Amino acid sequence: MSYSQNQLKAMAQSNPKELARILTSPGIDVHALTFGAEFLGETSDERIVLPTLRMLIKHVNAVVREGAMMGLSSFYMERKPPQDILERLRVMAKSDPSPSCKEFAETILKDFEALP
Repeated sequence: MSYSQNQLKAMAQSNPKELARILTSPGIDVHALTFGAEFLGETSDERIVLPTLRMLIKHVNAVVREGAMMGLSSFYMERKPPQDILERLRVMAKSDPSPSCKEFAETILKDFEALP
């Protein structure tokens, strides 16, 4: 199934639980996964956001992993994410096959480590 960026953003604002359900369902295109992950990070319920982004940060597609990192970066702007997310980012910063994911993981890891 495919969704426009506007649909994904509206869903993140009005029904983030439904967006999370969609993002964890099979058959969703890379575009929807990427932008959906970013928009989900702009919501406020960690019980919805964290399990979804935890899954998408391990996605086989680098663009989806980047979207998940953007969502995590937005969601955890003022506090550190859970330890398993920090560990995953450390692994990505060292060995992600995508140079852009590797670089982005390094950057947000530094930002997270600077937080109290």
